[in-house]
Amino acid sequence: MADLSVFDTLSLEELEEASGELHRRIGIALRYVGEPRADEWDAEGISPRKRVSGYVALLELASQTVGSITAGVAPPTARIDEHPALVAAVMYATPTIPVLLARLEQDRRQLASLARGRETMLDLESLTPWGYVTTRRLVIEATIAEAARCAMALERFLAALDAAAERQGLV
Repeated sequence: MADLSVFDTLSLEELEEASGELHRRIGIALRYVGEPRADEWDAEGISPRKRVSGYVALLELASQTVGSITAGVAPPTARIDEHPALVAAVMYATPTIPVLLARLEQDRRQLASLARGRETMLDLESLTPWGYVTTRRLVIEATIAEAARCAMALERFLAALDAAAERQGLV
């Protein structure tokens, strides 16, 4: 995981607010991309729809992990969110941009709710798919760091589309 210690002093409410802003950026970018271009590949060979579906899968894994820790059962230990079949299943289950964005918001809220349930134990380490990390760090990685990566990738995709349109004289 990246050095995200700057976020360690934020409250859960502040983390949720920051992640909400990042999710708003993701939503704006994905809506601007639109259905016809949502499956075009970016410079990294990933479509916007696939990128956001992968992020949804990561949020769901993070929620399963925090839920398992809270319930006192063994959490998942592998990064199944990165498996192409799981990402494809999320894409199939969310066939339109509005449905994908609704699921993204639902999963963000679910993880925030689970984290609030562990608020007094946020700094306890557990074995997770990200190694031994605290619940706080897991929430930061899933809702801030990965959301920022996703939003920036979508914005780069849009900038490339705008540049191509400008080169073709369409703007």
